[in-house]
Amino acid sequence: MQKIPKAFIFDLDGTIYLGDHLIEGAKESLQWVRESNAKVRFVTNNPRFSRRFYLEKLQRLGIETTFDEIITSAQITASYLAQNEQYGKIFVIGEDQLLSELNEKKINVVNDDTADTVLVSFDTDLYYEKLMIAYRALNNGANFITTNPDAVCPTPDGGLIDSGAIIAALETSTSRKLEKVIGKPSKILGDLLIQQLGEEANDCVVVGDRLNTDVRLGKQSNMQAIWIRAYDEIIPEDTKYYPDYTIKSIAQLPDLF
Repeated sequence: MQKIPKAFIFDLDGTIYLGDHLIEGAKESLQWVRESNAKVRFVTNNPRFSRRFYLEKLQRLGIETTFDEIITSAQITASYLAQNEQYGKIFVIGEDQLLSELNEKKINVVNDDTADTVLVSFDTDLYYEKLMIAYRALNNGANFITTNPDAVCPTPDGGLIDSGAIIAALETSTSRKLEKVIGKPSKILGDLLIQQLGEEANDCVVVGDRLNTDVRLGKQSNMQAIWIRAYDEIIPEDTKYYPDYTIKSIAQLPDLF
């Protein structure tokens, strides 16, 4: 048996729940983690909702947690930009919650192509003029960053187009490449989590269902990574980031240790 990690970092969508339904075995596995006296963080790349929203959702689903254990890509992005003033004026493709987080940190948000930085995020209210402003700003030399690179946000009915698809459209039209990710799998986030948890990186484990965000977050920050391979996905031959463990469901988590 392997030594139980001192800290577990859990993805939410597709790992703990799908839509409004708790995934079978999630409650029991999280209870096992708590009984092991391990520290816990819940990290979501979905920037559309507040930490309070996720706190109330988890509690409604019967999952014990606290406000400080929840981290969102919108929250992390706002904090990062507040600490890095060189990004200047920000044009945002994103929704109200991200804008609220940015306003709280007094980030200079503009609505035209004079922006110094284009910040792309999950946006279910995307319209053509938003893309055109971003297109013009990028062609003028603006920085190109994102809260999260996910192509699709998982939902019970097959998913929603996420920021990765918007990024791809702008990369294709401008011949620019995305320069920085601030949420998963960024090392910015990984290092912050390790610092918050106060543990050595190899005593922390990331648990999630995405190779390109969850597993990569763990491995490029020298943490362990557990991949929930729920859909018979195959690891690409050219991947740099292999999980330490692979399971079919979060219900199998306690069996690893």
